[in-house]
Amino acid sequence: LKSAGPAQQPSAFLRRLKKSERLRAKMSLVRRGLLVGAVLGSWPSASLADSTCAGDSCASDESALASEDVASLLSVQRHKLRQVFEHGHVAGQVRCWVGGDACAANSCCPGIAFTLNRTYPCPSSDKDFGGCDVKGESEIVAGLLSKLTRADKYRMLRGTGWVEGSWDTKDGYYIGNSGAPAKFGIPKLNMQDNGQGFRTVTKDIIDQVTGWPCTLAISSSWSETDTERWAKALGQEFRAKGANVILGPGVNVHRVARGGRNAEYNSGESPYLGARLTGPYVKGVQSERVLAVMKHFIGNSQETNRDTVDARIDDRTLFEVYYPPFEAAVKAGVGAAMCSYNLINGKHACGNRKHLVEDLKGAMGFEGFVQSDWWALHSFAAEDGVDQEMPGTSTPANPAWFTDANLRTLSEEKIDDMTRRQLAMIYRFRLFDEPVCEPPHCDEKLYKAKATSKEHEALNWELATKAVTLLKNELDVLPLSLKPSTKIVMVGPACNAKQEVDRQLGDWMAGSYYNIGGSGRVIAAHVTTILEGVKARCAEAGAGCSVTHHEGTDARKALEFVLDAAPTVVLLCGGATSTEGKDRTSLSVDNEAFLTEVAARLFHVPVVSLTMIPAQTLMPWMDDCAGALNIFLGGSYTGDAFASALFGFSNPSAKLPITLPKREEDTILPCMAVDCEYKEKLMVGFPAYEGKEVNFPFGHGLSYTTFNYSSLKLSMTVAGKSPGACAGSVVCVTTIVMNTGKVPGVEVAQLYLEFPEAAGEPPKLLRGFVRTEELQPGKEVEVAFPLYARDLQIYAGRGVGWKSVDGVFKFHVGASSRDIRVSGELSLDSTKVQ
Repeated sequence: LKSAGPAQQPSAFLRRLKKSERLRAKMSLVRRGLLVGAVLGSWPSASLADSTCAGDSCASDESALASEDVASLLSVQRHKLRQVFEHGHVAGQVRCWVGGDACAANSCCPGIAFTLNRTYPCPSSDKDFGGCDVKGESEIVAGLLSKLTRADKYRMLRGTGWVEGSWDTKDGYYIGNSGAPAKFGIPKLNMQDNGQGFRTVTKDIIDQVTGWPCTLAISSSWSETDTERWAKALGQEFRAKGANVILGPGVNVHRVARGGRNAEYNSGESPYLGARLTGPYVKGVQSERVLAVMKHFIGNSQETNRDTVDARIDDRTLFEVYYPPFEAAVKAGVGAAMCSYNLINGKHACGNRKHLVEDLKGAMGFEGFVQSDWWALHSFAAEDGVDQEMPGTSTPANPAWFTDANLRTLSEEKIDDMTRRQLAMIYRFRLFDEPVCEPPHCDEKLYKAKATSKEHEALNWELATKAVTLLKNELDVLPLSLKPSTKIVMVGPACNAKQEVDRQLGDWMAGSYYNIGGSGRVIAAHVTTILEGVKARCAEAGAGCSVTHHEGTDARKALEFVLDAAPTVVLLCGGATSTEGKDRTSLSVDNEAFLTEVAARLFHVPVVSLTMIPAQTLMPWMDDCAGALNIFLGGSYTGDAFASALFGFSNPSAKLPITLPKREEDTILPCMAVDCEYKEKLMVGFPAYEGKEVNFPFGHGLSYTTFNYSSLKLSMTVAGKSPGACAGSVVCVTTIVMNTGKVPGVEVAQLYLEFPEAAGEPPKLLRGFVRTEELQPGKEVEVAFPLYARDLQIYAGRGVGWKSVDGVFKFHVGASSRDIRVSGELSLDSTKVQ
């Protein structure tokens, strides 16, 4: 190593070593600055790439080093090396595109095909730097448009890869595919379902991707940070499988409690929650050079008659309730939008000029492209805001609309605008920098590449654990003890529900207690059932608790089994499924009557309810339970997550993003008629349950510790300045949250705003939340809720827009929408809320 100087390149030196020796040598070179020096320009970066380990070899090399005192160095330096090799920068430096050398700010990079071989600014250059052949996006995109033929552009404006006249994709193609013949470095767009994981269309793919919790489960953590971490992992897996477009996120606010796709939609029952979580999702996915597609725009509230139902929604409700999550995606720079199957105010969403052109591209400033949902077009809608038809082929029931003949009727300017939107997103998120495979030559990536990893599985376990919500805990029945005296009886088939892979692959709509059905289905591999998770925890404790299971649904036999076993606790398991294509027939879990009867008759022993559900669900047995835990379709580690919470290895911190109602008649049912009037207007989502008894309200979620709220402070911005976390806000609300219990815990503090009565708003609206760090017993933290002008305004119509109102605003902070701990009020002058 000492002899390896500038005259002898480190990469050549490393290649002569055995694999087992290579990483040690690399670490030593890094310590001496030699290997990093190669990236910074001392030696060609291409020679460096040959010396890096990849895939399983890296893991084996790490294992070999584990016994030595280099673990922390390995972690830090491999992170630096990964930055170098994947992103081309270290210590503030970046590289030119398409594998180019390192470059400095305000310098020019050599031309590449995507820039038509013209020099362009180093990616870290100032925006106004103009010393190269082309300056930036507009000039590069304009150059490409001038070189592409109309035939090339047509291929970008419609999909391909499906067998004409059928519902089947061709081999080597993704769910969606588009793009001109390879030229100018423009990559094909390979699109795959879904926003909650890489869709498992074949059995082989199941073991190659991560079986994540559903989107609503991720939303239960109320964590922007975890949402972005998850989204980055999704982007990495899609890239690894050859896809550069993810058909998600689904962001629709829940209106219909039975909605078949509610599990896919991150907003739950609050547009504010959806908006806060959508931005990090978009940023996370697109940081991995994968375009996100926000969906389904707009009014997709039910699966019943989804092609023909006409959602009649007034403008105020659209802008205040249903648009905000989409607006958040636009602000985050989302690459594409997918219009929905339904009609909206008399015209199909895919072809509704008012909502696509005036609202989305106009008022919201959306700069990406609008694609149709698959076969959602009912006319040639290019002039009405649709930029791309998917999948681009016909079926016996659906003609193709973006044909050459129809496209030829459009002006050159219109064709260029539609194409420009794609090229701009390809440029902004560097899809050209490492092009994906080109169908039909994608079999290796699509069907064989392993995209999951140990890191992703660890994140999967963590997210599932954080998604478990503690609904009820009377007399501190939980957490359970692992002592030998603890005897657990588990009741119900859901406790040990197996993942029926073949059934799901044979039925597009089939789901399970672990994943949704339809296009959003990611069949979780090697699922841990609740029974398996609980048994494993008891086994870890040596001579710990005992576990038995009654899996039948005969209440009399189940009760006899419990009496004979003489347990210290009964775990009662229930589950429900849902799918795209149809709404749920009721809000009941499977075997509801059985669970209700068993719970009602067990007087002598504590009963704990464990439920796996897609979204809003009735729980009529709950009054007879001492404790309750819930997860929304939790993926591979469902059983592990429940067991971790049951025995106190994790302290639940999830909060409900929806309401769990008491009666189905209190919910909004799917419209059966074509005309579907949204008569409730703003009183949708959790505000719809105001004044009604519910099982558990929006925002609810308990902990094994307790939290006290105190010292509420309200302040207006002074001269445009606000302190700390409230910078740039109009109003700053702060309060102190203290852990007053005996164990560490995380709280999600929530701010609800009450408008002046004259504003005509619902009684309480979510306008802030903070997920605290883990607080030790006796520790406290000040949480801040910044409110911006839009948070305090109402939508007053298209001629007026957003309007501030005068009067007294009330601010309520608490642990849920119905557990308010501190309140205060401010009188606001509309002229100062701008």
